[in-house]
Amino acid sequence: MSAARRAAALVAAGYVAMGCATDPPLDVAPSVDLTRFQGAWYEIAKLPRPTQADCFGTVAYYSLTASDALHFVNECHVGALTGPLRTVNMDAKVGNPSVPAKLSLDVGGFYGDYWILDVGRAYEYAVVGHPSRSYLWILSRTPSLDDATLQGVLGRAGAAGFDTSKLEFTVHDGAVAPAAPQGGVAPPKGYGCAGGGTRAGDGPAWMGLALAAAVIATRRARTGCGSGRG
Repeated sequence: MSAARRAAALVAAGYVAMGCATDPPLDVAPSVDLTRFQGAWYEIAKLPRPTQADCFGTVAYYSLTASDALHFVNECHVGALTGPLRTVNMDAKVGNPSVPAKLSLDVGGFYGDYWILDVGRAYEYAVVGHPSRSYLWILSRTPSLDDATLQGVLGRAGAAGFDTSKLEFTVHDGAVAPAAPQGGVAPPKGYGCAGGGTRAGDGPAWMGLALAAAVIATRRARTGCGSGRG
C-alpha cells in the first residue's frame, strides 16, 4: 500500500472512531433522477476545505456509467481564474436503489457518503453534502444563482444543521463552461490527477467536489455506519 493510501486509511479509521454513528439524521432529495443529474455543474459555494483553498472557477461533470452509478470529473483553476487547471476523476454508486440520492464515493476501495440533499425541479441547481455536516456544495447549471433560489437553498441547508455562515462562494468568470472536461477523463480509481498544473500524487490532496479522500473516505459502506447504502 502506498504512503498516500496508508494515510487515507488511518484518517478514515480515525473518522469512524470519532463517532460517525452520532451523526443526526439527514434528509436527502426524494426521487432523484441520475440521468437528469448528468452534465456540467458550476460550484456556487462550499464549506471551506483546505484542499480547495486555491481553487477558482470549479466545475463538475457527471455522467452515468450504469443506471445506479456516476462517474464525475471535477476541475478548477489553481490560484486564479487564469491559473493552471486541475482535474480529478471519481466514481460513485447508489447503495440502495430505493434511495438514489444516497451515493457512496469510491476512493480506491474506501467509501464516503456523497448525498444529494436538494435539487431543483428542472435540475437547475443541486446541493450535495455529508451527514457529518462538515461538507456541503451548492451547484448550479449556470455560473450564478438568482437570489431567491439561493436564499431558499441556504435556509433549507441551515435547517438541516449545516453552518451556512461559513460557506465560501466560488469565483467564476461568467463564461459558459465547455460541454466536456478540458483536462480529459483519466482512469477514475487512481490517486493522481490529469491536466495542467498537476503533480503526481496530488489526487488525495485535492478532491474538489468529490470529498477530500484523506478526511471523509471510510469503509462505512462495509460497516453499515452511516454508509449511505440504505
